[in-house]
Amino acid sequence: MKAISTVLAGVMIASLTAVAVPPAAAIEAAQPVQDACYDYRATGASDQAATAVPVPCEGPHTAQTFYVRTLSDGFGVPAQASAKKRLQVAKACTTDAMNSYLALTNTAIPSRFQIVTVFPTAAQWNAGERWMRCDVVLRGGKKYTRYSGTAQQLVASNPREQFNFCTPSVPGQRTKSAYPCTKPKKNWIMVAERDLGSIKKNFPGTRSVERKAKKICQRIGNKYTERKKFFPWWAIWPVSKGWKEGDRTAQCFVPYEEYLKTTQPQA
Repeated sequence: MKAISTVLAGVMIASLTAVAVPPAAAIEAAQPVQDACYDYRATGASDQAATAVPVPCEGPHTAQTFYVRTLSDGFGVPAQASAKKRLQVAKACTTDAMNSYLALTNTAIPSRFQIVTVFPTAAQWNAGERWMRCDVVLRGGKKYTRYSGTAQQLVASNPREQFNFCTPSVPGQRTKSAYPCTKPKKNWIMVAERDLGSIKKNFPGTRSVERKAKKICQRIGNKYTERKKFFPWWAIWPVSKGWKEGDRTAQCFVPYEEYLKTTQPQA
């Protein structure tokens, strides 16, 4: 139940009769760097994250780069690559790597921080850009949260609980929305996100994925709830389309009120 700025370096030579522009092959391709910040949105024009320009981290922004690598020419235009091929080159962009970058030490349960994997657009690739990067964003509802300062500073200056992942009410079909936990009687909190299969593994079938997800979430969910019936836990799992696009996790939720009862010392 259940995506850089392009820096063009060239010399324009003028004469009385002509202006010469360096050929495209002589243009120095842009290369993103770790710790760069960007201000793009969760929704918007296609490839907006790839074409976004770096902004000062001291000012408002939504994303910060924590991993960069160079792709081989043989990779080809990223938009034409299969999801599995893209996942393979992004396999270093794990939740553990993101949490380590953020110094998010208390990771007993998932947070609203999310990884956005960004590849060059077809135009950028054809201009010679051969990078890929992974950014960290903080989800706030269906949008990315804008904040000033580095992501590490944000984590260090706020209690871990402020980054917990809740839904407004009982979880529905899997979405990218995530909210702060503020309403114990209405919110459901995500207490686990578990891998259901490796990058190379083919979709095992809806029933198999559902059965595995429910088994995981029932075992984990019951640890956080006092009541054992009437939906004490909730599971969300990927369908075939999501699996092919790289969604390989089960998400487990419990009522926020029940979570608080079982995790906070009683007076």
